[in-house]
Amino acid sequence: METILLIAVVGTLNIACFFVGAKVGQAVAAGKEIEAPVVKSPLTAYKEYQERREAEKEQDRIAVIMRNVEQYDGTGAHQEDVPRG
Repeated sequence: METILLIAVVGTLNIACFFVGAKVGQAVAAGKEIEAPVVKSPLTAYKEYQERREAEKEQDRIAVIMRNVEQYDGTGAHQEDVPRG
């Protein structure tokens, strides 16, 4: 069973590589410049992810505060707890 799965995976990858090669070959034949994909370092990608996650948390916190302001009726009813930032 494992052998059949391995054969299927390798065959699929061979077909994918063929199509990528054909696309690159057509681009070269048409005179287009081929750009290499930009690969970020894992540390940079992780830092960007953390920054994006912190920004989303802050946006959610501000949204809760704004909803609380809109729903304020002089009492504590209908107020949501603001997440710690």
